[in-house]
Amino acid sequence: MRFGDEKLKNRVCLIIPYFGELPQYSKLFFKSVSANLNLDILLITDSDIKIPLKNVKVIRYTFEQLTKKIQEKFSFRIALTKPYKLCDFRPAYGYIFHEFLNDYEFWGYCDLDIIFGDFNQFVTDDILDNYDKVYQHGHLSLYRNCKRVNFEFMSDYGMSYREVFSTHVNCVFDELEGIQKKFDHDGFKTYKGWDFFDANPWKYHLTRVTSYVPKGILDKDFDFIHEAFAWDQGHLFRLAVRSEKIVKNEYLYIHFQKRNYQIFENIDKYNDVLYLTNSKCIKGIESINKNNIDKFNAFSNIKQFELIIKKINFVWKRRFKKYILRKG
Repeated sequence: MRFGDEKLKNRVCLIIPYFGELPQYSKLFFKSVSANLNLDILLITDSDIKIPLKNVKVIRYTFEQLTKKIQEKFSFRIALTKPYKLCDFRPAYGYIFHEFLNDYEFWGYCDLDIIFGDFNQFVTDDILDNYDKVYQHGHLSLYRNCKRVNFEFMSDYGMSYREVFSTHVNCVFDELEGIQKKFDHDGFKTYKGWDFFDANPWKYHLTRVTSYVPKGILDKDFDFIHEAFAWDQGHLFRLAVRSEKIVKNEYLYIHFQKRNYQIFENIDKYNDVLYLTNSKCIKGIESINKNNIDKFNAFSNIKQFELIIKKINFVWKRRFKKYILRKG
């Protein structure tokens, strides 16, 4: 069921279930999708939202209806009482939603708190031709649409999908310690490029998450003290100060996890440069240079201290739910 521009022969469909009112920052996500007509999005939601993009298809499901659909796929009782638990079911989307994927070579999933750059520049035909899986993280992963790959989540190696699907605890099955270990062990080829900027949610100043990052990548311009971000006509750039000069790098996407990201009104109709700051998206009216770059990715001791307290509360609340209440 291909719904993008037929002339583009889109090879990839991303499946995104989301229940309740979509966050305001999702408008920025869909704006970035509108510049990537070679990528289709299947949004499964109970929201009445209308997204007037030819490469976005909205499927209406209540959470209860989707839970029933997923339960029908398995002979054992699944534990799916809250939407967030769907993250653990993501590696099975090729199996669960197969009827929507017949025309695609790859399916995948991503988060709404990301902003795409030029998808085709990074996810090339060469990569799609030569790999079974592309990327390893929950914020974006792609899978070849074939029976062997679509059933790999059932592999006996590593985490048991039966245990993952039947517990209320969030197991992070969709990431490196879950599904990726199965793919590595069972001989599937995975493209593991670090083509994205995953912003550390516990740092006010935008800086990258370093967990699981290979040493070779960490050693090469991974982060700069003074850096800022711009989205320009479908391209995502990091501008950074190196040797008193501004250097520019391009990324597939930036991930603003756990940030209540703000956007301005009618952003979908704004067609000029956007600057992506610590907490909001602004119009790129002022040029970025080495003297004003910190204005667009600020430092704040007060904000950083607030995030430290927030992180402590988050960690202990999660531990209490996971180990005491056994609810994820």
